[in-house]
Formats: sequence, C-alpha cells, structure tokens
Amino acid sequence: MKRITILMLIALTTASVVMAQSRHTSTLPAKAKRGMTIYGTVECDGKPLVGVQVSDGYEIALTDKKGVYQLPSAKRNGNVFIITPSGYEPMTEGADVVPQFWAELTADATTAERHDFALRRAENDRHVIVAVADIHIANHHNDKGNFTDTFLPALRAEIEQYRKQGIPVYTLALGDSTHEIYWYDYLYDIGDFRRTLAEVKFPTPLFNTMGNHDNDGATPHGEDTDFAATAKYRKAFGPTYYSMNLGKIHYVMLDNIYYINAPGGKKAKGVVGSRNYKIAISREQLDWLAKDLAAVDKSTPVVIGCHSPIFRYKNARSGAITSTLSEENAAELASLLKDFAAVHILSGHTHRNRVTYCREDATRPELRNIIDHNIVAVAGSLWYSSGFGGPQIGSLGEPSGCKIFPIDGTDIKWYFKATEYAADKQFTCFDMNSVREYFRTNGEVAAFRDHFPKRSDYSNFEENAVMINVWDWANDWKISVRENGKELDVVRRKTENPLMLVNIDIPNSLWLAKFSPKSNKQKPNPHMFHVVTSSPDSTLEVTVTDSFGNVYTETMVRPKAFHRHMR
Repeated sequence: MKRITILMLIALTTASVVMAQSRHTSTLPAKAKRGMTIYGTVECDGKPLVGVQVSDGYEIALTDKKGVYQLPSAKRNGNVFIITPSGYEPMTEGADVVPQFWAELTADATTAERHDFALRRAENDRHVIVAVADIHIANHHNDKGNFTDTFLPALRAEIEQYRKQGIPVYTLALGDSTHEIYWYDYLYDIGDFRRTLAEVKFPTPLFNTMGNHDNDGATPHGEDTDFAATAKYRKAFGPTYYSMNLGKIHYVMLDNIYYINAPGGKKAKGVVGSRNYKIAISREQLDWLAKDLAAVDKSTPVVIGCHSPIFRYKNARSGAITSTLSEENAAELASLLKDFAAVHILSGHTHRNRVTYCREDATRPELRNIIDHNIVAVAGSLWYSSGFGGPQIGSLGEPSGCKIFPIDGTDIKWYFKATEYAADKQFTCFDMNSVREYFRTNGEVAAFRDHFPKRSDYSNFEENAVMINVWDWANDWKISVRENGKELDVVRRKTENPLMLVNIDIPNSLWLAKFSPKSNKQKPNPHMFHVVTSSPDSTLEVTVTDSFGNVYTETMVRPKAFHRHMR
C-alpha cells in the first residue's frame, strides 16, 4: 500500500509540471459580463493591477481599476495569457521554470470561465537574455546527459557573473527542443522536455516557442494540421505566440513554422506523414501582432523570438537581403515593424551562427531597423559529434553554444558563448600545413574522398597558409593577423571547415556505412578567413574585434597540430 501511495505521489508531481500554468486563485472579486467567456483578475501582492493586457491570441483586453479583465473569446487557441507589463515578471513555482503567464481553457466556447494571474515586481531594466535554440532532446545519443553534463554547467557558470550583480536572467528557447520523429519510438515528446527542465533544475525562467520538430508527427495531413499538431505543445507550454515586456524591451514569441505533414517520407513509429512544413507567419498571428504592437511606443526596442530565421543575406558577402518568408508575408511583417527604433529577431533552425544587418540593403529601407540573429544549436549537429567521441560542434564546424544578450534599459548588446569555451574565445585557427598532412595520410579521409569526391580535399592546399573560423562573425567585425609584427592580408574565403569533416561527415558515413548522395554536397562556412605566411613555423598574433569594440586575441604558435579535438 505504501508503494502504491508513493507511485501516486510521483505521478501527481510529474503531471503537475505540464498542467495549465496559472495556479493562482485570487480573492479579488470578479464577475463575467454578458457576452464574455473568459474573465479574471491580475494582481501583485494581493492588490489589483490596472491596465494589464490579457489575450486569447485574437483579442486583447485591459484590466480595470479592480484588476479585472473580460474577453469575448471563441477559445480557438485553448488558452489565455497576460502580456507582462514593465517592472513585473510572471511567477514560477518550485523547480518548474516555465513562467505562469498563461492558463489552459477548460470550458466550452459559450461558457464563461475564470482565470486569475499573479505577478511579482521586478527590477529588470537591466536584465540578461540567454537565447538557446535546437536543444533536440530525443532520449538517444546520450542527449539528455550531454545537455545536463556539458551545456548546463557552462550556462550556470556564465550567468553567475550577472546573478552576483543582482541582474535577472531569462531564457528564450527558440524551438526544436525535441525531435518529433522519435517521440513515439523513444517515448520522449514536448511534455517530457518540460519535465526535463524541472529535473535538471534549469537555472532561469524559460520562455519557449515552437520549432518544426515540436509538432506532433502523428497528426494526419488535412486542412487543420498546423493547429492540430500543436496540441501537445499547447498542453505543455501554452500559447504558440505571445508577448511580454521585460524592463524597457518588448518581446514577442512567434510560431513561424506552418506544419503540413503530407503523406510519405521517412517511416517512423507513430509518425503518419513526411513531417514537411513551410516557413510562414499565419494570418491569425499577424492580426494579433498588429493589435499587440499598437500598444507599444515606437521608441521601445522589439525582440522577436521564432524558430526559423526571417531575414538573411542573399550571399555571405553581399548586403542584399532576402527573406525565408513569402514576399507578401515578409512585407506585412516588415510593415508592422518598420517604425520601431530597433528590432532584433532571434532564431535557430539552421544549426549555425549568422548575423544579418538588414540596414546594409539600401533598396530595402523598410528593413533598416532589423537585425536577424541566427544562433547555432545547443545540440550542435544533433548531438552526433559528441556521440562519435568528438567535440560538440554545429553543422558548419563551429562549437555549439548559445547567445547572451546583456540589456541595460534600451541598450542591447550580445556575444556568443560556446559550450566548451570561455566567452573570451571566439575563433579557431587552423594551420593548413597540418590539415594538409592529415588529409594526405589519414586512411578515413581517403575512404571518404573515394565516396564523396566533390567534398573538400585539403591535401593539395597551398603551403604556409592559415585559416581562421570566426564563430559569430558579423559584417562590422574586424580581423587582423600579424607575423613578426607585419600585417598580413586577410581574405574571407567561403570554404568547408575541416573539423566538420572529421567529426561529423566522416563518422556519419564511414562509421555507420551510410553513403547518401547528399553527402557529396559541399557545406561551405562563410566565416572562414585565409592568410598566407612567410614560413611554416612563425608565430602569429590574431586579433578579432566585435561589434562593440571587444577584442579577442590568440597567439598562434606554429606548427599547430590538426586533429579531431583541436582547439
């Protein structure tokens, strides 16, 4: 009997982690008005808060002087949420780090139901945002262990400096926290991810948004697939789009993945379609966003979190901007954002770092205020490289990690934090003489080249060259290389990263005996820089300066060995 009681308690504790968020019951009086289907109160320290915005994802209402809101909702999205005002933050409870800014609707569309919210005061004009993307926990490749034992200790150590100063830290998770192709095979879905956050004691409140792999692949293709496939996500994390104010910044989280799941594709347990999708912001979101932004002063910086990048350069060296959205979709979004002082888009999806300054395209003045930050995956190459015994790196060979945004009032700065390196390291230097020798003599390289002759062959690379991979390069960064005090010519060269080849591509093909024709396609990294030195053993002084004048240096002693774990 005792064992049964314990098991029931465990089950109830686990279930509570994924139940509707707002567990607050207010003593403040509230009564639904005629025609209103959602109502309730918003308070702080037992006192009503006036003018707080509350939304069902379609309409936005304000609390009155008694802290009461009223919404005439059709309850389409199945939840109600508050738009947290400046100077406050949502509550969290125990080990559950998902903020309690939303509640699940439980009554039918015509029945009025009450949901109350409580906020706490927060001195957060100065705060820090940790932007993480593509965690991809699927309960295989020791992904949970790697997340717990490598990424989290590095994150905790990095944010401790801010905690000591009393600066609050929040996390924006930018989608693909799971991998839907494995939900039913390895029994780990989006609800399990939320439980994992509690189990590992994730160190900050975490605001989440959806990625393509957070949709339910068991949802049949049909007219309403995109919405139906979010059901498990909404049960665990609430609204798929919402906003909040932290300090003097307005944050908006959007779902820019339109899930299709057409018949066909790779067969997997529980999955009924091809898991395909398109990158788009739905009509419902755009209509709601127009209402949301109408209440935001145009001098307020806007930060948008979403899964897929929205704007990017047409090529690495051009200032010309294109969009992953359709032309019409991108134009409507740009129109909503064009009058704000600054707009930052934070995204993942590509498993690589890329900073796009839309102001560089003089033909697109409507985008001049937008910077799109595409951020490498926490999972790197889906945890493959560490699973193969190598370092955890992304799809272009840069280290996995996250991006840190220290914010002071309306001033927003940022830097990349690699999981396995201190924040003062921002690049990798390759002695190409050593890379050349490795490619000439390594048997696995030779076998790989036999199968994939179009991939990079460094065995004939020019003598005494050095390549430098600057992990989060932006077009306003600077790089300098000196040899014996002499400045060398540095040329940006889009080429493959040799660490990617030896840690991801070779193990994925040779070790697993998988020889897909797709693996014969080049994967060039646009952040590679090339210099030619006067000798094979001279010491180089490499200096990289970021957007804010921070200087990163390395004294490169040559010869420098090349191997899978080189740093």
